[in-house]
Amino acid sequence: MRTSEEIYHRVRWDGRFDPARFVMGVAQRGREAKRVPLPRFTPGGEVPWHRVLFFEADGELVWDRSSGTDRIDATEAGRVRVPRRLPSPYFVSRTPHAYAADRSAWVPVDEEARTPEPRSGPLTVLTWNTLWDRYDSELIHTARRRPLLLDALRDADADVIALQEAEPALLGLLLAAPWVRAEYTVWADPAGRDTGEYGLLLLSRVPVAEAGLHALGPHKAVAAVVVTGPDGPLTVAVTHLSSDHSADGAGRRDAELADLATGLAAVEGDLALLGDFNDGGSTPQDRLGMADAWSLAHGADDRTPTFDPSVNALAAVSSLTGRVSRLDRVLLRAEGLRPASAVLLGRVPAPDGLYVSDHFGVRVELAAGELPAMDETDAADEARAAGVVRRVAAALPGASVHLTGSRRMGCALPGADVDLVAVLPGTVDPAATVRKLLAGALPDATGLREVAGARVPGLRFALDGLGVDLVTVAAGTVPPAGAVGRRDELGAAAAVALSAVSDAEAVAGAADPHRAAFVRLAREVKGWARARGLDSAPFGGLPGLAWAVLAARTARESGQSAPLPLLRHFFATWATWDWAEPVGDGLQASPGTPGPLTVLTPTAPVRSCTAQVSPAGRELIAGELLRAWEILESAADAGPVPRALLRTPPSPYADHAAWALVSVRHGADEGRFRGRVLALLAALAQAGAPDARAWPRPCGSDATHVQYALGLGRTPPGPARLAEIGAELLRGLPDATLHHVPTGQEPELR
Repeated sequence: MRTSEEIYHRVRWDGRFDPARFVMGVAQRGREAKRVPLPRFTPGGEVPWHRVLFFEADGELVWDRSSGTDRIDATEAGRVRVPRRLPSPYFVSRTPHAYAADRSAWVPVDEEARTPEPRSGPLTVLTWNTLWDRYDSELIHTARRRPLLLDALRDADADVIALQEAEPALLGLLLAAPWVRAEYTVWADPAGRDTGEYGLLLLSRVPVAEAGLHALGPHKAVAAVVVTGPDGPLTVAVTHLSSDHSADGAGRRDAELADLATGLAAVEGDLALLGDFNDGGSTPQDRLGMADAWSLAHGADDRTPTFDPSVNALAAVSSLTGRVSRLDRVLLRAEGLRPASAVLLGRVPAPDGLYVSDHFGVRVELAAGELPAMDETDAADEARAAGVVRRVAAALPGASVHLTGSRRMGCALPGADVDLVAVLPGTVDPAATVRKLLAGALPDATGLREVAGARVPGLRFALDGLGVDLVTVAAGTVPPAGAVGRRDELGAAAAVALSAVSDAEAVAGAADPHRAAFVRLAREVKGWARARGLDSAPFGGLPGLAWAVLAARTARESGQSAPLPLLRHFFATWATWDWAEPVGDGLQASPGTPGPLTVLTPTAPVRSCTAQVSPAGRELIAGELLRAWEILESAADAGPVPRALLRTPPSPYADHAAWALVSVRHGADEGRFRGRVLALLAALAQAGAPDARAWPRPCGSDATHVQYALGLGRTPPGPARLAEIGAELLRGLPDATLHHVPTGQEPELR
């Protein structure tokens, strides 16, 4: 006969059993055994194993200490009857409850009643952080706000309601509300401890086939239900990540996102993750490989806040910084769903000025229809980029303006910069001339500045919500329209600038007849490279052109293939490549000795576009390619691309014994710093840190400065030597600093 501990863990971790259908009998002195649902039992807690007297499943005794009964393997009681979509052991089962009017009580939903039913029409989901009463209770007027919240939730008419910072008192109000009792199922036992422990609450008025909970840490969890959506089964999950009020809030969020990325990757089918992510950037959706429903509905440049201390007095009470942020999101991983609408709730206060919560709610209507691939440029993005090209061309009469880069190749990620080359007639100073013309013709262009230190004059600015990199070339006596074909007549620098046009055409053409497969593959690879910090040439990574060259060669050599096998083939090819051999397309090699990692441009003047990669950078890239290949080796060919695992940003603690931060002023100084990063890494290598690494995206900012993170490798220089390097390499950048990061305050990589 096995021990009670063995039986418990067998039920808890064996995917064939449903823990929610088991009850444990616990001995009590002088009284009958206490019946405890197995999911609510805490191993190693106050109850020792010898006090566990029996286990029942579906009302059947399957293990009993006194009689020696042990028949858990000889009965179907407690067994999972249909395949689960919430994988065990990541999710611990919960039993949905519905209100039984004839018993005046909330009772478990019979398993047969949980069977999903086909449905037509959209499914509406709602997430809202309701502001619990634990802090500043005298300032947030909970007693007056709760009736406003219940009215707002009823009027929202949502199929699934996901709440955060829900407390037992709020749960009690909802359970007593007639509209909740008449229509909604509660995801778990209302008498349980989940709401009080984690503050999460799910209500659904469509049948709940499964429910589950996974603890992310103290007082943090993800709860989930499986319902029927417009395109079949849909998992709707809710979470609330750590805020900056917590000690090391950023570090805790990083760990929670890593946990979610691993666990949710195993959830089959369509998934919607709702909640308060306590991060105003793009980190949550990028880390999890999901799409933001608000951005899909309103455009990538829409930054409508869900937490606004400038207008909401309740938000002002709880805010540490006063910063306006988008903290609340509906994230999607779905093949057959799209957001038909996305709106905010609670933006209008009551007549006395009181808001429902310090957060606004987010209500999203999900309809059947293909959701654009996460990295697929949508029509609105393409139209916006095309409009930018037209406006710039119109502002430069007589010039020939060419689109280059990933947008010319058709593999741009949403929101990607618009890369342009403008060829001007004559021999005038092109950058100064273009800047004056653009300033007059495009008054809404922001941040217009000349790019310092570039071999070819250029400008940087933002227009219509997109960044624009514009390189300018003087055509001299060559007609601007023919300058690309006659670029060798205009000098070496101009020839390189104009070859960007022919390079883009050649890369896309090299994948024929599998160009569609190339575009899809290139987007996947570029999204992965961005998440792993490998995509920025000024920081020692590979530019987009290099990744596109590798993707085009893979697509051409492997032939038309399904997305996952093609991506696996890409990583298998380049993870095992001998980088002593340059990667080209049969053209002559560029002059000189190949560098540590060499990818050649496809058109003349042929050159390496990866000369910035150091030996340590090559080892880093090779290791990242191998990591991705290993992840994909275990993925089924017919399944979705496991973006959540591929695109998890590196841990700042993994490969570096110490970290440093560079702080530099916004604007031109930031651009000048980016031009010095390779020199800074070279100086760190000379100081004994050859494996130092610069992260290519800011890890923080304030009103005047932006911060970049530097991993200092396994043998970092000391603070004094680091200060010397900073004084030398940041000379001429007012207010710029380079300093060690104290242990425990490592930056959050984005």
